[in-house]
Order: sequence, then structure tokens, then C-alpha cells
Amino acid sequence: MTEQALANLSLTGSMLIFCVGVNLIWEKKFKVANMLPTIVIAVIWALLPLGA
Repeated sequence: MTEQALANLSLTGSMLIFCVGVNLIWEKKFKVANMLPTIVIAVIWALLPLGA
């Protein structure tokens, strides 16, 4: 994996963990299981040659 793909994966994982924490502390509920496909999308996004 490239460095950018790992950075995107790390950011996405951190956001999901944050949402779990919000669910535990406050009344606002995020459906974290519905956000799991973003892990795959984050890696694919980094590997696509988008003109850079």
C-alpha cells in the first residue's frame, strides 16, 4: 500500500472510533456499521490516479 492509502485508512478508522465514542457519551447516535464501506473507499481513492 502507498503512504497516502495508509494515511486515508488511518483517518477513516480514527473517525469511526470517534463516532463510537460519541455514541457512548452523548445522545446523538451514529450508525457506525453503515460507515464501514468507507474503509474500502478510502484506500481505493488513494490508489486512483486523479491527475496528480
